Amino acid sequence: MNEEKNQRAGLSSKADAAFRLAAKKVIERARQTGTPVVVWEGGRVREMFGDQFEITTATMELER
Repeated sequence: MNEEKNQRAGLSSKADAAFRLAAKKVIERARQTGTPVVVWEGGRVREMFGDQFEITTATMELER
């Protein structure tokens, strides 16, 4: 039972890491091309540009 729980936790960590990496790549591409990233925030769709993600990416790095 404990081993299964550890495996799920490991898989969850890997999924989180993959999501962070994908988000980082999307933000970097948005910066390079000057295009917005569409996000869901506060119950609505919002367009954000790459330079608006400084705090978000720093927070994501700290959570790792």
